Amino acid sequence: MVDSFVISLSSIVFVVVGLITLNKGRTERAESTRMEETETTAIRDLEPGPVEVKGTAHGTDDATLRQSPIDGTEALAVHVEVKELHSDGNGPGNWQTIFEDQTAEPMFIDDGTGEVLVNLPEDGGLNLEQSEWKVEAGDEPPEEIRTYVENEPALDLPDGVDIGPLSTGERRRYLEGTLEPGEEVYLLGTARETEAGWDNRDYVIDEPTSDGDFVLSDKSEAALIEEGRSSGLVLLAAGALMIVIGLASLLSPFLPI
Repeated sequence: MVDSFVISLSSIVFVVVGLITLNKGRTERAESTRMEETETTAIRDLEPGPVEVKGTAHGTDDATLRQSPIDGTEALAVHVEVKELHSDGNGPGNWQTIFEDQTAEPMFIDDGTGEVLVNLPEDGGLNLEQSEWKVEAGDEPPEEIRTYVENEPALDLPDGVDIGPLSTGERRRYLEGTLEPGEEVYLLGTARETEAGWDNRDYVIDEPTSDGDFVLSDKSEAALIEEGRSSGLVLLAAGALMIVIGLASLLSPFLPI
């Protein structure tokens, strides 16, 4: 009875996780489609509502550049992510995000026809080219990673144990993306009108679209679309597989042998 309950519970968990993964894949592919279908707007022609703009990023007059916490790059925006390999022993495992932080200064995007102020929403929206540092189980982290972890209260250095020729412990990937002044950027979000003096209007882009899209990236639009489609397809396949496995395990006791 206990064994049957444990199997049923595990099967339900598989189905639920599969549904979540499936929905994430659908969301990523849908966002890629919206990127492709949204026309790029010249900044001088902005109107309130969802917009896609492309141009050069630069700081505001009172902007203070941020120093990225790992490699010390001075940037307008920084995205740091730490992933750890989790495995149940039955496969290669999967990389799970254990920490993520996105920060950005207010900035302007200039496309040659005008410029628009951009503020990153509270829930982020950065998609930046990333540098990566891999730390294998039992390896000594490089100095910049050790310094970063020691200064980040939410993280600890992983424990590692050497057993003869083998090393055990957590495997981690540290990823850092930066957006520097002068870089070409892509932006999808919602423009809203602001007062800018007597009878003048300015715009700021600081909110997601009604579909929940806010993307600020130093990647090209084509690269972002392909990235979303590929990642979404992988998630759809993984989610479907988990659902099939979960349902098969759940229903197996009731199927005739």
